[in-house]
Amino acid sequence: MKRQHILYAIGILLLSEIFIFSACKKKSTETVSNPSFTLSATPDPNNAENLVFYLDCTTDNVKMTRIDIKDPLNSGITPIDMQSANMLKGTIYELDESFTKELGTWTFTFTGNRISDNSAFVSTATLNVSGK
Repeated sequence: MKRQHILYAIGILLLSEIFIFSACKKKSTETVSNPSFTLSATPDPNNAENLVFYLDCTTDNVKMTRIDIKDPLNSGITPIDMQSANMLKGTIYELDESFTKELGTWTFTFTGNRISDNSAFVSTATLNVSGK
C-alpha cells in the first residue's frame, strides 16, 4: 500500500512539472531588420555646383526624426532635423537642403521609428556620386 502511494505521488510530481514547463513561453529570438533606404542625387537646378538628394524608404512606413549626412571628404556630419516627418514606403522624398557637389561616397544615417509598431531604428545607407 505504501508503495502505491509513493508511485502515485511521483506520478503527480512528474505531471505537474510537465504542465509547468510546457506553459512557460520561450522568448522570441526573431529580430526585425532596420528599414532600407535608396538614395539618389541630381545637380541643384539653381546651382550646378550643388547636389540635391532624394531618398526612399523601400521597406517600411517610418516617422523620421533625424538624418545625418557625411560627405566624401569627411569634413563633418550635417544633421537634418526631420521633425518626426512621416515617410511612406515607396515614396521618393527630396531633402530641402542642397550640398556642395563632392565626388565619392556619401553616408546617410537615418534615425526614426516604424509607424507600424513605433519601434526605434538607426539605419545607414551610402550613395556614390561620380561624374564631372
